[in-house]
Amino acid sequence: MPKSRPSSAISAKSTPYKKLGPMFGGCSEEEIRSRTLPQIIKHNLSLLFVGINPGLYSAYFGHYYSKKGNHFWPCLVQSGLVPPHFGPKNDQDCLNLETSIGFTDIVSCCTRAQSELTNDQFDEGVIRLRNKLIQYSPMVVVFNGKQIFARFQGKKLKDIECGKQSFKLEGCSSVFYVMSNTSPLNAHYPTVQSRMFFYDEIKSLIAEKRVSPYFKKEIELEHDAKLSKTNDILR
Repeated sequence: MPKSRPSSAISAKSTPYKKLGPMFGGCSEEEIRSRTLPQIIKHNLSLLFVGINPGLYSAYFGHYYSKKGNHFWPCLVQSGLVPPHFGPKNDQDCLNLETSIGFTDIVSCCTRAQSELTNDQFDEGVIRLRNKLIQYSPMVVVFNGKQIFARFQGKKLKDIECGKQSFKLEGCSSVFYVMSNTSPLNAHYPTVQSRMFFYDEIKSLIAEKRVSPYFKKEIELEHDAKLSKTNDILR
């Protein structure tokens, strides 16, 4: 059974716990709600996906987008950004790919539905996320759903469109992109194939950033670090 990580987030709206099915291994809903997902991020990251918060399945299994039927991993595989065998259990492995991929959420605590989250949780989560983006500056930041980006910017949902955003975060060099959320219940994009244009655009953004004179490849960063150490010795 996956290990439980105690959540340090403030409580969501009070919701009666329900008895869970056998797919949760006999765990109570209260126990699963106490778990959080790890922050999968590093410096010099190619791509960071931002979700809203973990659902029961992801919290139980301990991996991002774990619920069966979610289009996230099938789309990522079909895009060629990850190997064909990759799935939720490989979320940590994505950091080591040539196109390195990370994962995080605006709110860390687990709920059955995002409607259980409070405004205070969103407000605190946005502050943490902004600080995180300034610290790591991934090449491309993708928000998995318009509502997440609306919360991030403090705008109304009707004012958010999918695609590349003109938004700039002071102190962060990332390009921001919004795609429709990957839930299979999203009637606008009912199949994996209907969503693939989002991933094609994301790949194009990564390619554009890589040819930018402002982007330093990992080997150049390693060279800079070695040069800095040499200069320190010579001083």
